[in-house]
Amino acid sequence: MGIAIISLISGMLLMSIAVWFMMPKMMLTTYKSERSFESTLEMIRKETSATGEWKIAEEFDFQKNIHDAGYGEIEKVGSVAICNPDYASRILSEVANRKVTSIMPLTIGIYQDKKNNVYVSEMNISMMGMMFGGTIAKVMNIAGKDVKRIIFSAIKK
Repeated sequence: MGIAIISLISGMLLMSIAVWFMMPKMMLTTYKSERSFESTLEMIRKETSATGEWKIAEEFDFQKNIHDAGYGEIEKVGSVAICNPDYASRILSEVANRKVTSIMPLTIGIYQDKKNNVYVSEMNISMMGMMFGGTIAKVMNIAGKDVKRIIFSAIKK
């Protein structure tokens, strides 16, 4: 009996450690772009608008903000916040779901490294949705697929 409990606790501890190290890689995905920073950003804008369903809510230029605040120069880095009003209304029409407004709108990150390689990053929206279940899970699963299509179209030449 004692060995079974120790084995169970050891297994749970090992699983917790594995999840702790795997979660960042599972929750945030990065893709290398075949385009320049400017071209990738323009394609994200174009592909978002081309869907007819997604809207650009805001763009953020972190490089400029950091420089303007007096913290020096960094490589190009920013993000594009996108929203699908239909998906948002499906989630937010249920009062209990409004807690997810802290992760809305969805954001696509874009940055350049010191070697001028350009990357696009996203949160794994589908996986995030599964943690909530119900309408949130259903809608975020669809949204995650849409965002991946936007990104893949934007990063390929």
